Amino acid sequence: MEVVLESCNNIVCNKTTSFKIPVTLWVYGKKVQTKALVDLGATTNFVNRVIMENNNLVTYKLANPYCVINADGTPNRAGYITKYVQAYVEIGLHRTT
Repeated sequence: MEVVLESCNNIVCNKTTSFKIPVTLWVYGKKVQTKALVDLGATTNFVNRVIMENNNLVTYKLANPYCVINADGTPNRAGYITKYVQAYVEIGLHRTT
């Protein structure tokens, strides 16, 4: 199913099933502002490794590494996810974990 976004105030969109929005991550009081890719087919939330490393975010080792499968069925070239962060995410005035 293709979603076409007509109006995209402050949102980067490409007339497909994904788009980017500005978000703020809060990790143990540290504020990180970035853009989030919203993929309408995604089943899990991820933080890019570069964002974690560049902002020195506190990470935890996953007990079971997670294999990410791309929409075309291929394994993600970045490999397995081995760490996670605990963060609050703000989108506008909405805040969630």
